[in-house]
Amino acid sequence: MSGLFAKAVSLLRKDAGRRMLVLKARNCSTYTLQMQAMMRNVFWNDIAGTLIKFRNAWKHYIALPLLPCLAAVSQDASSSTLNSDVEDNITHLIVLAKVALEKGDFEKAEALLQIGLKICEDYKISYGLPLIYDILASIAFSQGDTQKAEGLLVTAIERMTQDGASDSNDHIIDFKLRLARIYSAHKENTLAEIGFKACLDTQKEKIMRGDMSTKTGMIYINILFWYGVHMIKNSRYHEAKKLIDRAYDYSNKIKGLSPYQEMVILYTLADLNMELGEYDAALSKMQTAVMLGKGISSSDLPRCYLKLARIYMKMGVYDQARNSAMEGEKLARMFSKDDTANDARVLLEELRQLGK
Repeated sequence: MSGLFAKAVSLLRKDAGRRMLVLKARNCSTYTLQMQAMMRNVFWNDIAGTLIKFRNAWKHYIALPLLPCLAAVSQDASSSTLNSDVEDNITHLIVLAKVALEKGDFEKAEALLQIGLKICEDYKISYGLPLIYDILASIAFSQGDTQKAEGLLVTAIERMTQDGASDSNDHIIDFKLRLARIYSAHKENTLAEIGFKACLDTQKEKIMRGDMSTKTGMIYINILFWYGVHMIKNSRYHEAKKLIDRAYDYSNKIKGLSPYQEMVILYTLADLNMELGEYDAALSKMQTAVMLGKGISSSDLPRCYLKLARIYMKMGVYDQARNSAMEGEKLARMFSKDDTANDARVLLEELRQLGK
């Protein structure tokens, strides 16, 4: 433990100095919302202030097991304050880990989060646990270590269940969905199907009972979408289309879907329409996806234009196909998307050979 703390301190000292920490609104969990509110009014003059506060909490952490009598005498008076201090410091650790991730420093982020987990375990509190495991699993995913991500997600579900969380808890459903995605990626289709169906049934039941919250709705949409992607991987296109159509239809009933998410759903549906020979529907959805991509200057825009060009080719509208491919190639160079730029040039060459 002391080694982890020393490592975190060493890493944090590199960032000493005056800075504003801006936490991006990427997650709608309770803990993230608390941190967003806190960070709006906090200006860090020196990272050392955080280290001092954390070190003070660390002294409590070390001393408590050594002074059981004193702790028992003062428990009623100090337990609430101590818990608050511990929660504050866990929040600080999570914030600093997120800042480290924004800078690409995965080592620092993991060291900080592991300390947070150890504090939660030794103080027997669950504050911040779902978000800590969420971030750790996301780091593992981003590094391609799905085995590590799987272990983190399973541990998170077990710990939350032991703490009394129900199977319908939003965090648990989200973690189970990620497990299903891992199994799908590794072609463990039986496990993936069980996971997707269990998540879908649970979330659908919550909605049928009247839960129309954005959080519940967004998880429901995610389940439908990723279950649909699983079907696409297994060439079950009709089933995939039904699932992703349901995801898009439900997204129109709630607030919370970002323009980027809507764009991804639409161009995935357009791909399915293309696969099923529904070219008019594919064109309509892809045109809307392109419009959304333009609005947010998405780096997916070159790929969208390339998809649009292929739809036009299938429909025999070769001038529009060429214009879309040229636009895709230009944007791909702008966004440094070399693979997409090459694909666009290949498509333009196909059109040239067709005399179009």
